[in-house]
Amino acid sequence: MNISVLLKNNKYLVFALLFAALNALAIFLIFGFRQYGDTSGYINAIHWFLGKNIIVNPWIILRPLGPLIASPFEFLGEGAGLIVQNIVFYLFSAVLVFKITELVFSNKKQALFASLFFITATQVLEVGLAYLTDMGAWFFYLLSTFLTLFYFKNRNEKLIVLNGFLSGMGVLMKENGGLGILFFAMMVVLSREFNLREKISRILRFGIFFFIPIVLLQIFMYQNFGVTTLDWYLYQLRGFGQGEGIFLVILRYFGQLFRTLGFLWIFFFIGLWQELRERNLERLKIYLALLPASLSFFLWPISAGGRSVFIFAPLGILLAVNGFKKIRPVFLVIIFLAVLIVNYWFVSVNQQIAFIDLIYTSIFSR
Repeated sequence: MNISVLLKNNKYLVFALLFAALNALAIFLIFGFRQYGDTSGYINAIHWFLGKNIIVNPWIILRPLGPLIASPFEFLGEGAGLIVQNIVFYLFSAVLVFKITELVFSNKKQALFASLFFITATQVLEVGLAYLTDMGAWFFYLLSTFLTLFYFKNRNEKLIVLNGFLSGMGVLMKENGGLGILFFAMMVVLSREFNLREKISRILRFGIFFFIPIVLLQIFMYQNFGVTTLDWYLYQLRGFGQGEGIFLVILRYFGQLFRTLGFLWIFFFIGLWQELRERNLERLKIYLALLPASLSFFLWPISAGGRSVFIFAPLGILLAVNGFKKIRPVFLVIIFLAVLIVNYWFVSVNQQIAFIDLIYTSIFSR
């Protein structure tokens, strides 16, 4: 197959990648190379991995994969490797969202819009290409989701081992990078093609290889720093809601959940209604299997930020693009452009104070 035929057969995916590249350029031109509170910790970790005598935050080393990948690129500038890896993860995530949607709906146009909506979501515009590691975590979750769907389509048993190990590596990027294990386990549990023994066997196989990199990291961290991921979680849990009220924290969760899809929530409910009417059991099984991971942000005891809540995006976008099925292409383009403009505007005005805090303060401080 020559290049022209290959491009023609994959024109929607090629367009998604070209737009992703242009969108990345726009992010850097408009918002610059953004730094946040965690940035200095990641940069210190990079220097520590490079052998420099520097005090490093052990909580950051509990997520070593990002700084490790970034280390070889430090010659480009301080922390430059974080930007390099995020660009790569960002582009691959655009492909994975496309492929996941294509596997679910067998429709390249829906896959194209799903990919575009993912890469232009407010959380991606805000932190996806910043000096952080969230893009990598989202990538590993998407990769595991794709491999699970691909496994159920092809039944290649070797994919279970590969998927389990890669999902475990996602935890080394960030905890939510390993949530693919929930999707795989739910898909197996809900499957009518395996008996109980086969289900247990597959989940155990996935779980063993999932925990290998995680357990090795915990041993290293306990021996060298005296802490584990469990210590970090319990420490964060003790501070949950202190000084600001549980109500505000919960409100932030729902606020971040709303902005994950924005106007797409309208189409989310249209798509959900259509799926319930059609009763396609295979697709309903996928949505149900995605639900535990998609709502896992409620278990994160920290600041209810958009970075953790964005794990809902794959499920939300899938149902939203399903609500597009009966809309003419010209109107789809108009809708996308409207969402794009609103998302860029939102990120540009939401840089200092979270919008939920502004609303909360304006209502309850009177």
